[in-house]
Amino acid sequence: MAIVDPVIAQKAEELKTRLPTFELDGKLMYVAEGDLLLDDEQLADYVPRAANVEPPHVPTGPGGEGLVGILQDGKLVRWPPGFVITYCVLRSTFRDEREYATARANMLAATRDWEATCGVSFRHVAELDGSDRRPEEVVFPVRLFNAGGRFVAAAFFPHEPASRRQVLIDPSYFSPSLGFDAVGVLRHELGHVLGFRHEHIRSGAPPVCPQEDTSQTIDLTAYDPRSVMHYYCGGVGSRDLAITEVDVQGAQRVYGMPLSSFRLVA
Repeated sequence: MAIVDPVIAQKAEELKTRLPTFELDGKLMYVAEGDLLLDDEQLADYVPRAANVEPPHVPTGPGGEGLVGILQDGKLVRWPPGFVITYCVLRSTFRDEREYATARANMLAATRDWEATCGVSFRHVAELDGSDRRPEEVVFPVRLFNAGGRFVAAAFFPHEPASRRQVLIDPSYFSPSLGFDAVGVLRHELGHVLGFRHEHIRSGAPPVCPQEDTSQTIDLTAYDPRSVMHYYCGGVGSRDLAITEVDVQGAQRVYGMPLSSFRLVA
């Protein structure tokens, strides 16, 4: 979406000078709020909040503030029922076998945690881990990408184009001083993959927490300062990045009960 208001356009240019940048597959990307990756077009949608411009009103669901979903054309952004979210872990991008094995194991643990939470299904297509390019046969690859520590990991939302669908892991993820649960970091990123925004963007969060554009969002639960989608900021949040009971309630509003809870009856 193009920015046409001259004031907003100026604010966008100012914001570009403040946000960390890096090049991803030949495209300049801006890093907002720690793990939100934006190209120029997406930055245009992000600017209204950053420029302190009132975003368009979007009706919110019952339950107050909390686990936050995304609206597009008035509909909740989510994967369709029964869709299997496939991925691979690109071995050649990691610096050694240990890092690859860690990423693979942690992705498996994180996907299982979400599958135990709500009605989603992930599948690791291991035979494509040896690919030397982005395989078209999976929804997304997981790859090591040196972003210079601008983020620990970053992901995407369901409505983003296929070319943007990848989970990036910075080398800092493997640092002994990471400070966060390594599986929890991927649980958080997979929350974005499922269509959930950051928890700390709502009014209940400490004011020092990052602010984000809340247009085109919907509140799914009560505000949960320990949510897997909440940054550790303002003295709240959790370095475990575990899925809480409130997260479960919000996720099940979108995706229903875990598939394992259903039993076929002959």
